[in-house]
Amino acid sequence: MITNDKIKIFDNQDKNPDDFYDRFRKQLDERHDFPGNYMFKFIIPTGDKNIALLHKIFDHGEASFVMRESKNGKYTSVTVTLYVPDSISVIEYYKEAGKIKDIMML
Repeated sequence: MITNDKIKIFDNQDKNPDDFYDRFRKQLDERHDFPGNYMFKFIIPTGDKNIALLHKIFDHGEASFVMRESKNGKYTSVTVTLYVPDSISVIEYYKEAGKIKDIMML
């Protein structure tokens, strides 16, 4: 784990994804009040059809999207704010988004 005052980065290579999601769920439950709005963050190649796939995952009218292209225009950051009932729902959205090719989830 790499750490500074505000950010913890976990090296998850060669580890069981279920272990990662279990730790993530526990951290969410400790640091976020559910139910409530949750801010999902993604980076995806600009102009790629995968952006439309990301919109489809959160397509139920209540999600708000903020998109911003990188300086060179190669990537687009997407912030999705959505009311979720619990940490398990957050993880399910991330798992579904993780199926999109070339997406980076923050």
